[in-house]
Amino acid sequence: MDDLKILHSDPAIMTNVIKLFQSEFGKEVPLTIMRGKVHDYLGMKINFNAPGKVQYSMEEYVKGVIDEAPDDMKGESPAPAPNHLFTVNTESPIMLDSKQSEMFHHITARLLFLCKHAQPDIQTAVAFLCTQVKAPDNDDYKKLACVIQYLCHTTNMLLTLEADSLQLVKWWVDASFAVHADMKSHTGGVLSLGKVVIFGTSTHQKSNTRSSTEAELVAMNEVLPQVLWTCYFLEAQGYGTIDSIVYQDNQSAVLLERMGMHQAANAHATSTFN
Repeated sequence: MDDLKILHSDPAIMTNVIKLFQSEFGKEVPLTIMRGKVHDYLGMKINFNAPGKVQYSMEEYVKGVIDEAPDDMKGESPAPAPNHLFTVNTESPIMLDSKQSEMFHHITARLLFLCKHAQPDIQTAVAFLCTQVKAPDNDDYKKLACVIQYLCHTTNMLLTLEADSLQLVKWWVDASFAVHADMKSHTGGVLSLGKVVIFGTSTHQKSNTRSSTEAELVAMNEVLPQVLWTCYFLEAQGYGTIDSIVYQDNQSAVLLERMGMHQAANAHATSTFN
């Protein structure tokens, strides 16, 4: 850590480091070098002006997505998805024509990029839309429109990241059982360092489960690699983690994760009969 402090406090050392990177990695195309507290990267504006915080915005990108959307999608919505997001019309769907389907696929892909960089609040809606890009119907079109209207409502919203502690990592993992048309469940997971969500995931589970407990176990299995990676990453940066706490709301899943199948079954039986 002392070496890093010296590196940041001495501009001459930083300049020499940049020259080394330029000589090694800038042989084909010169490296782009940005200094100061505001940076533009991959369509994001990254602002370090506020002490202890970093703010991300993709206002121009969001406006581009809105401009590309058809006029009948315009408007404002306070939420990025309706309550029936995962409901699929399997009896009498009205399929989109080829031109509309191509537009649906294109805008969904752009939203996928957006939700992974500056607007994690649309992740769940985009995760569902991604499952429909091969054969979208009129209901999917309306759900895409809801996301566009939400973006119209939140165009100037910033993603602000900050932390209370870099040594206490908290996670929340949950699953919605059999909410998809193929009866698969949905995983949600978020990381916080005391204030805002630093990392979030919302994904369609890859296997079918027979109960909400199994769905919660699959969700934990899907998020756990990121939990471990985050600990290793923080340690590599010089911040030894005191603890990583994972919160779940399914007691049966928690017992299974702590003690394994047989011990959890015995513990459950004991708590039931006592």
